[in-house]
Amino acid sequence: MLIEAARRVEAAAKETLAQVSEDAASCAEMRETLDVLRSAAGMIAAAQTSAAATVATREHHGDGGTEVLASAAGLSRRDARSHIKTAETLRGVPSMRELVESGRVSQANAKQLAAAVKTAGAEAVASDDELLAKAQSMQPEQFTREARRWTADRDDDDGVSQHHLQRARRRLRVWDGDDGMVHLHGEFDKATGTRIANRLRHRARSLLDADKKTPGAKQRSFDQCMADALDSLTGTGAASSTDHAAGGSTTGVGGRPSADICVMVHVDNDSGKLIAELPDRTRLPRNVLDALSCDAAIAGVICDRQGSPIWRSYASRGATETQRQILFATYGGCFRCGANPGLCQIHHIKPVWLGGRTEINNLVPLCWDCHSLIHEHGWWILKRTLGKHTMHPPDGPRHGPAQEPDRPILYKNASPPGRPGLQQRGDTTASPRPRPTFNELGTPALFDAHSVPEHAPDGSRPLAANARC
Repeated sequence: MLIEAARRVEAAAKETLAQVSEDAASCAEMRETLDVLRSAAGMIAAAQTSAAATVATREHHGDGGTEVLASAAGLSRRDARSHIKTAETLRGVPSMRELVESGRVSQANAKQLAAAVKTAGAEAVASDDELLAKAQSMQPEQFTREARRWTADRDDDDGVSQHHLQRARRRLRVWDGDDGMVHLHGEFDKATGTRIANRLRHRARSLLDADKKTPGAKQRSFDQCMADALDSLTGTGAASSTDHAAGGSTTGVGGRPSADICVMVHVDNDSGKLIAELPDRTRLPRNVLDALSCDAAIAGVICDRQGSPIWRSYASRGATETQRQILFATYGGCFRCGANPGLCQIHHIKPVWLGGRTEINNLVPLCWDCHSLIHEHGWWILKRTLGKHTMHPPDGPRHGPAQEPDRPILYKNASPPGRPGLQQRGDTTASPRPRPTFNELGTPALFDAHSVPEHAPDGSRPLAANARC
C-alpha cells in the first residue's frame, strides 16, 4: 500500500513535469501550479523525514534518522539533521505539525518555529496566530529575523543564555586538505561573527578597489580579496603588503579596524528596558553591549516610528592613542594581571552607553582574559583614584578597604601658619610635622618622626601615600 501510494506520487510528478515542459500553459496556470507543488513538496519532505525517523528507531541507528534521510533525500547531513530535529520538536504540537506537513510552512520557517518552541515553549508559539501567519507568508530570510525578535521579546534573561550557548559553541578549525590547500572553518556567536565578517569585507573592498585603480594589476575576485584580507588582519606589526597595494591601511586609531559592528539601542515602550539589537534584529545581552561599547565609535541616530533615520550625530571615538599610551605608562600592561600591552584592550569602568566618559580615570587596560571576566562572568571594578582601581569577583565586597582618614597637622602651643597672631612658618618652637608611614595593613598612619621606615611595605616611599592625582 505504501509503495503503491509513493508510485502514484511519482507518476503524478512526471505528468506535471511533462505538461510544464510543453510550455503551453498560461502564466496564471503556472503560478497556481507552483502553489500546489509547494504544498506537495512540503508533504513529501514531511513523509521522508517521518519514514527516516521510523526506520532509525526500529533499527536502533541512534542518530534519529539523519543518515537514512541524507541518503534517501539527497540532503547533506547537516540539512538532514536539521529536518529530523525540527520534526522531533514539532511532533508534540499538532497545529504546527499540520502546517509543516501540509506544506503551508516551509522547512526553513519550521526550523525557526522549532527554535522558538525550545525557548518560549510550545503553548506560547501555538497560541500566537500572528507569528504562525508570518511563518506561512514570509520568506525564510524575513521570518528568521522576525522569529528571533519574537523569541528575544519573551526571553526572561534578555538573551544571556542564548549568547552563552553560542559562546560555548565557538570554534575555529584549521587543517591541510587533500588538495594541498589549507582549510579553515569557524563558528562564532552572533556579535563576534558579525564583527569578524564586517572587518574582512571592509578590508576586501579596499583591496578590490585598489586593483581597479592600479594600471596593469591583475583583478582579484572578491573571495580572493577576502582571503587576502584575513591574511592582512592576522599579520603582525604594520599593514602588510596587501595593504600597501591598497594605498594604505584601513585600520583606525591604534591599529584597530575601522569597520566593526553596528548596534541599534532603543528603549522598549512597554517595559522601559534598554534594548540592543543588531540590524538583523538579533538581540544582544547587556553584558555584550558593555563589551562592545568599551572601544567603539559611538554614533547617535534618531529614527521615526517606521525606523527611518531622521538625524545622525558625529561619531565619538573610544580611547585616543595618547590616552592609551598614558594608561600603559601608568599600569605597564593589564591593570589586573600585568599582561603585555599588546594583549590589552581599553575598558570603560562605567560603560559609555550609561554615560561613562572616555577620560583617564574611567579607563583601564585589560588583557583578553581579564576583560572577559567582566563581560562574561560578572566581575566588577572598584573605581578609585588613577592607578588604585581594584577588580573583584561577582560575590566580592562592594566597598573599598577601610582607611584611616587624613589627620590634621598639629602645632605645639600654636595655630596653623598664615593667620594673624598665630605661629608663623619657620618658628622652631613648633613641633615638627609628623611624617606619614604605613601600618601593617598598608594604610597611612602617623608616628613619631624618628620611627618612620625608609620604604613602605610595597617598596614605595612613605610620602607618596598622600599623593593625589
